[in-house]
Amino acid sequence: MALRAPRRCFNIVGSSHSLSRTWSSTLVIHHRCYAQSATAQKTKDKNAVTSSAPPSASRKVGKANTPQKEAQDSTVMSAEDNLRNIETLQRMAETNEVDISSAPLELMDVHVPSWRSHQPDASLGDHFRAFWQAQRNWLFNARSLYRMAKARSIPGVKVKSPWSWQLFSTQSTKPTAWLGPFRQAALDAYKQINEAVAARDEKAVKALTAGDQQTAYMKLIRSQDPRFINVWKFHGERTLCRVVSIRALEAYYGAKAPRVGSRLAIQAVVRFDTLQSVETYSKKTGARVGETEPKAVTEYLVFQKRMWYDSPWVIRDRLYEGLESRFTIPQSF
Repeated sequence: MALRAPRRCFNIVGSSHSLSRTWSSTLVIHHRCYAQSATAQKTKDKNAVTSSAPPSASRKVGKANTPQKEAQDSTVMSAEDNLRNIETLQRMAETNEVDISSAPLELMDVHVPSWRSHQPDASLGDHFRAFWQAQRNWLFNARSLYRMAKARSIPGVKVKSPWSWQLFSTQSTKPTAWLGPFRQAALDAYKQINEAVAARDEKAVKALTAGDQQTAYMKLIRSQDPRFINVWKFHGERTLCRVVSIRALEAYYGAKAPRVGSRLAIQAVVRFDTLQSVETYSKKTGARVGETEPKAVTEYLVFQKRMWYDSPWVIRDRLYEGLESRFTIPQSF
């Protein structure tokens, strides 16, 4: 995947054959030398002077270079430039001149799995594709849990061995499951973000969110009538929240291992099925001016955490049933 490519590039320092394979497509410098000659032609009206460019030929140590030779020289120079660029990035990361690992993360191929297609007038092929993506998601969930267990990055759980039946417990709601502590942390964050949005607490929203979802919450805050105060009420879960899709990839690019945590960046889709309501009060008098009946709300939110930072999980996206996953080539364990 895209996040793995830079990491592989740092590993190729000292290996010229991998270097040319990885970077030659992005940094290619063409050196072409044109010799321009002018030939004066005598005509009856003494009018025309033209210059033509002969075929590309540069001279080095008294010998003419062929186009094939020039291409080889360009490739060699490009490889040397690439190696210097990689070494520069490593020095900058080691001296904290730039933290390339803090760059915004792309949304991984997490999605809401379904055993059938939600498209209108879905064909048999559509249903088969949805079934295949659900099966693939199940396997990728297990692979991600294996990576997390191997790197000791499962929140609140000490794993003795990454090889366990728990690899296939991503969607389990049992408190003994590996993701049990994370589910509770996600539910707490879900309550906090809804309370912050209702109270127009922009500072709390920025601490609990990132990316597009932060923008959506900020728009919701600024669309509220400032004459009133809203209070979000949580009336419980209709069904326990559960993780439906999780991905873990190496996204820390430093030459040395991080001081805390691991190199993994984790994104997880959590399904919430809750009962909630909103009470509205007058900001001037403090009197309650309205309230809604408890309403069932089902949401799929994407939580994200860089495991080398001592920071809370943040909500970065919202997904919906029926959206297809970002299908990528499977990677090996």
